[in-house]
Amino acid sequence: MSTADPLQASEARPPPRRRAVRIGLALGAALALYLTFEAGRFVAGYSIIAAVREQDAQQDTIVRLEHADRALQAQLLELQTVNAAHAREAQVVTRTIADLQAHVARLSEKLAFYKDVVAQGTPPIGLRMGEVLLSSGRRARHYHLHMSLLRADRPDGVVSGTVSVSVDGVGPGKATLDNRTLTGSSTGIRYQFRYYQELREGLVLPPGFKPKYLTVTVRARHAHIAPLIRAYPWNVIAVP
Repeated sequence: MSTADPLQASEARPPPRRRAVRIGLALGAALALYLTFEAGRFVAGYSIIAAVREQDAQQDTIVRLEHADRALQAQLLELQTVNAAHAREAQVVTRTIADLQAHVARLSEKLAFYKDVVAQGTPPIGLRMGEVLLSSGRRARHYHLHMSLLRADRPDGVVSGTVSVSVDGVGPGKATLDNRTLTGSSTGIRYQFRYYQELREGLVLPPGFKPKYLTVTVRARHAHIAPLIRAYPWNVIAVP
């Protein structure tokens, strides 16, 4: 078995100074390449300082745009909220105007009715019938009767009595429906007033019956007041 000669091994490894020189040369070459690269960019018009400044300016622009975007989003949300509130207010105002117009129309009808009574001078003793309307109910074949009564004489006391209704039409059974069939009551609608009174009563039509005319009969408890009978075409009118 042979052993390596220490002298030969020391000659095979380069001395430390030579290795340091090689490392220095390599670093110098890398530095020269980098400086050459930077010099080329400088000659081409590129500047590191200018690039850093431009990047900072772009970052500032991004920050300003983000702030502006958030401010615009907040303004948009505020405008949407205001518009929604205005829309709700407009709906309320529209409904209020419609209700007032309907109320004015009803008052105009009553005023015209009273003017007619006054224009006739001193009318005979009895009752007068104001507006008579029908409105559809929430369930099928259910209706509501709306009507008003007033005195046609000097109202020196209270008048009372009943109102009964009947409906003429075509159906599988009776051609005329009486008050009990329509309302479930045989006594009719009771009234008692001195000057004026509005009445309301629910009506139910049997299946298959087609109404044509509505007859309203007003009777007073006073024997000197004659019954008041009026017939109307069956027209269902929506009443607020």
